[in-house]
Amino acid sequence: MGHVGRTACVAGAALVLVCVAAALAYGAGEPAPEGAALGAVLREAAQAHARGDAATARAKLREAAQAIDREGFHHRLAAAGTAYDRGEWSEARARLKSATWLVEPYFWFGLGFVAQLLFSARFIVQWIASERKGKSYFPMAFWYFSLAGSALLLTYSIWRQDPVFILGQSFNSVIYVRNLMLIFRQRAAEAKEAAA
Repeated sequence: MGHVGRTACVAGAALVLVCVAAALAYGAGEPAPEGAALGAVLREAAQAHARGDAATARAKLREAAQAIDREGFHHRLAAAGTAYDRGEWSEARARLKSATWLVEPYFWFGLGFVAQLLFSARFIVQWIASERKGKSYFPMAFWYFSLAGSALLLTYSIWRQDPVFILGQSFNSVIYVRNLMLIFRQRAAEAKEAAA
């Protein structure tokens, strides 16, 4: 395999790894609390309510809500409210902006649509190339579109936390990188034979 082939395969593999790492880093949060700990907090809230201690009951309910939804929408809104109460305006704005992204994730929907367009475009490229050759043919662009679309779809599916698509796209990327490696190996062998 030549220098260009190795570089393309390494770049493709790196693209897949970077996309997976970015999606995992974005989606990483603390694990959900165990049911017993959550139950204890809710019991404390109920006991405080029974005693007429509204402030403690509210605090315990807020603690329970944050425990259930550590990095989700409700937690971010509660954290924004707490920051606002403390007079930390920039922190409150950052938390509200973060919560807005969970409701209106324009970037992620855009990424998903671009990924699907790239993945679908590979068939158009293959069809046009096959028509020109008059037989079934897979040009290099087919494999590059496949790899790019698959890597972006994998990133999107990790963000969506969809295990079906995560599993499917993880294996697809490996197959596309391997096909590119085989193509470059064959071309290097053909070039060596032609030079001999």
